Amino acid sequence: MPIRHRSIKKVRRDRLRGFIDPRLIEAMGHPVREHILAVLNERVASPTEIGDEIGLDVSAFYKHVQTLERLGFIECVGSRRSRGFIERFYRAKATLYFDDEAWRRLPPTIREDVCTDLLQSISKEACAAIAAGKLGKGSADHVSWTPGLVDVRGQREAMEILEDALSRLMEVRRESSTRLSETGEEGIQMTFALIGFEADRSSPPPRREGDPPKAPPAPARERKRRRASAR
Repeated sequence: MPIRHRSIKKVRRDRLRGFIDPRLIEAMGHPVREHILAVLNERVASPTEIGDEIGLDVSAFYKHVQTLERLGFIECVGSRRSRGFIERFYRAKATLYFDDEAWRRLPPTIREDVCTDLLQSISKEACAAIAAGKLGKGSADHVSWTPGLVDVRGQREAMEILEDALSRLMEVRRESSTRLSETGEEGIQMTFALIGFEADRSSPPPRREGDPPKAPPAPARERKRRRASAR
């Protein structure tokens, strides 16, 4: 029996290919939910605090908080009585993270969009920090640029180092969030960025100490002999 004219509603879900967790699609499907998740990935906060920051009454967006909690992306970590009602405080339970397998499953166009969005966000935050006198004048700054020539094994090992650093940073953030919720301290807003990529060969980076020496050009007669032997 031909099936080409079936309604899309009759197509079984397990026959459709996917590459993103449907819960994540729902969580990120509204700009307010995306903002709430971004804030709670940075620190513990209450809906009232988030509403004050963006100029919205809690009643206007609390359903989005409930949606994120139902999906398992945030959790309540405490409460206090404030202005006659119970103010609940939340933190993020999940971060937008793609492991190697999930990243490979994403279409190239989406991977490009994710990379572009992240780089734009990093650049925007760094420029804002410089303008505010936070970057370049503090004792806790780290800014580095490390171009270099590596082999395939070196490329793999470098990526593993970055993955390990990311895992450790996420662990530090979780532990800090727990301590801050217990002590009530304000905390220090930090931004960390890790990036490693294959550079554009048409624009070679400047040589640095430790780079392997470039192979000297072959003598003219040797180059002529090799060209002749290739015929």
